[in-house]
Amino acid sequence: MEKIFYADKTTFPTSEVAIKRILSDFFDIQNATILRNEHGKPYLKNGEDIPLYFSVTHTKQRLFIAFCDENVGIDAEPFQREVPHYPTIVRRFILEEQQEIRDIHDFLLHWAVKESVVKWLGSSIAHDLKEIAYVNGQVHYGVFDLHVYITIQEFEGSLVCICSEKDFNNAEWIAVR
Repeated sequence: MEKIFYADKTTFPTSEVAIKRILSDFFDIQNATILRNEHGKPYLKNGEDIPLYFSVTHTKQRLFIAFCDENVGIDAEPFQREVPHYPTIVRRFILEEQQEIRDIHDFLLHWAVKESVVKWLGSSIAHDLKEIAYVNGQVHYGVFDLHVYITIQEFEGSLVCICSEKDFNNAEWIAVR
């Protein structure tokens, strides 16, 4: 069960309101309690033993929420995002990754993958930036390969990356209004 819900960012006052609406309308989970780990990753405490994981990201225009029956992390970056100082950030990446980043589009791809992995881990980019590398389509954490799927989708002017134990290439995309 791989689903990606999306909405105009102004549709909901907060992402938590959107999550609760989706849980109610699409998963028949009423009165869900959403908690956060020490790094701010939200998770569901529903009083039932339903394995349901989700991750949230947003751009200036859109809210994206990925749901799965396995752990999941999602990040979205608008193609038009300007990051004038990205070469400085890239210098903090491992050499093999630096060599794959030739322009802003490559940087946004690597950054979105890293962010989705951080969310999958339930950590923070400040803590894990130096540990996570995305080289030749494979995610590494320090000296270890992470055996996860990285799904990369283009959606209405944004690059959307999902990290999970499941392949999200055939995920259902659902508009929420």
